[in-house]
Amino acid sequence: MHPRRTIIFDLYGTLVPGGYRIQRDTLAFQMADVLEVDRMKFADIVRATFDARVRGTMGGLLETISELAQRVGGSPTSRQVALAAEQRLAFSRGLLSDTYSAPYLSQLKSRGYQFGVVTDCSAETPLSWNSSWLRDVIDVVAFSCELGVRKPDPDIYLAATRKLNVQPEECVFIGDGGSNELHGAVELGMAATMLVDPNLLDTYPFDEVRSWDGAIITSLAELVSASNE
Repeated sequence: MHPRRTIIFDLYGTLVPGGYRIQRDTLAFQMADVLEVDRMKFADIVRATFDARVRGTMGGLLETISELAQRVGGSPTSRQVALAAEQRLAFSRGLLSDTYSAPYLSQLKSRGYQFGVVTDCSAETPLSWNSSWLRDVIDVVAFSCELGVRKPDPDIYLAATRKLNVQPEECVFIGDGGSNELHGAVELGMAATMLVDPNLLDTYPFDEVRSWDGAIITSLAELVSASNE
């Protein structure tokens, strides 16, 4: 598929699950119960602050949870905030523990590929990263909440390529199309490929997917097959 030996991956929805809306709302309800705030209002504020959270502008995990609870009328104790934070971390660790992509990454790694991850994420992801299997497979990672920028801002991609000591033109970007990430990669000179379930193309939540006219794969197994060519 590509002679390039550096692959920059999106994380959620690409290498690990992103979590369905119902799962994320259930988590918000559980956190709301611990924080003693209204469930629906808390779930709404979590969704409404996605951009701020993934840019890291609300601070660390404890600060963010405390601020969210206060915005919906709560006044949680430090103990309640800590318990809610552990719920959030447990959910994050669960997503990162899914190993469906591990066999493919292992095979590519054995063939000389190096990997970066560029992800729009909030504070719980970097806190969970070091306990996940991905830490030992992915060479570098760029977390939006630590950098203060999110895809498709070029700086988040460049944070990964600089650590890998490569130019964007030497990289392939693989992602599911969220955050306009594919076009952002292409504008930097990367070869971009969309990874998407073919059964979901007509109902996929990202506008970029429906307008994407570049390369598409439906499984990471296709990357392994292409590396044999």
